[in-house]
Amino acid sequence: MRILNWPLEQLLRTSEVGPLLETAVRSSGWDLESWSLDRVYSRPHGETSARFNATVSGTHITLVASTRTLSETDRQRLGAVRCEAGVGALFIWAHPSDPELPGLHVIETPTSLTDCLAAGLDEELTVTDVQMLVLRPLRRAVYRVAVVSDSGPRVLFLKVVRPSKAAELLARHRACTLTPPTTDLGGGILMMDQAPGVALTELLYQPSSPNPEVSITPDVIISALQAITPQALHLRARSPVIERFGSMIDALVIGGADRRRVDTLTSRIIRQARSSTQSRTPTHGDFHPANLFLTEDAQWPSALIDADTVGPGNRADDLATMCAHLLALPSFDAAGYGGVPALVTEMWGATAGAYGEDLLARTAASLLSIAPGARSPQQLDYYISQAEHLLDTGHMSCIGHPVFDQK
Repeated sequence: MRILNWPLEQLLRTSEVGPLLETAVRSSGWDLESWSLDRVYSRPHGETSARFNATVSGTHITLVASTRTLSETDRQRLGAVRCEAGVGALFIWAHPSDPELPGLHVIETPTSLTDCLAAGLDEELTVTDVQMLVLRPLRRAVYRVAVVSDSGPRVLFLKVVRPSKAAELLARHRACTLTPPTTDLGGGILMMDQAPGVALTELLYQPSSPNPEVSITPDVIISALQAITPQALHLRARSPVIERFGSMIDALVIGGADRRRVDTLTSRIIRQARSSTQSRTPTHGDFHPANLFLTEDAQWPSALIDADTVGPGNRADDLATMCAHLLALPSFDAAGYGGVPALVTEMWGATAGAYGEDLLARTAASLLSIAPGARSPQQLDYYISQAEHLLDTGHMSCIGHPVFDQK
């Protein structure tokens, strides 16, 4: 598959988008003083949206530029501006406006947020802090909110989704016994309690780990998947990474990857991956170190968050996602994640007998699926080289790479 808006995808990543942002801001009577690209989100055969950090008339705001076409009614409602580029049209608006996420306005309006939470928790409260952790235009956002009430201080996480998706996501969350309790607040806002324990990424990062000498075993990591109940088998199945990673090729090339190299790697992955003939099993769908929480001594899994993709699937895909993200960690800080290579080797020892070359292929596919988010050309090359290494060697291990020397 190929991204349909190749020229616009390129434009959004270059300085050529600047005049369009300036035009949109000026049409509202403001001055664009500075801007920087935060991230581009591409949906193959769908819209491409980019998020920008901007200073507008002395105020720091988030701007969104999208290929999503808006009706005149929606455009006026959002205060969006249609800008013509030589390669197509972009609609530009300012956060918290969003044509699909009305809940953003609720959370970004202090009185509305307080009223919403008070109704959901059935008690009076005061909001003491709000942090936006994730914003994917048109798709979802995640906020961390601290509140104080007669019950004491409490940290909540709010997920903003399309209202039509809320019921389905609530069912997916409830199919995992390790997912914190989730409440539908209406308007596409789901509320979750803070996960107990420590995220696996935090335990593994030795400079700040609460237990830097902890021994983390593959058995503990894999045992967390037992929390996905048979109820998941009745939910709508989602396409696994192995069936859609090829749609990332254009984004990788735009990011600087060599197309022939990526095409060759993609073909090798497809040839090596086994067709899933086994019966469906309950799966998490996004099983990676930031979503898995363990007790501080790493003896037990304590929480499994971001359960939006829970459903029927192939256990190998969950394991591949975990292994791919573990392999990626040293490229952020090789010394800080010094214990990860050994854990990767142990994960391979615990899974190779059951999954073998199929797991290697699926892990390589997962690496390519996260590669568009690489923070540098060196890290992008690392992801691709690591995927090639898995297929070349027939086993799972972290490679040495110049990216580690860039720190």
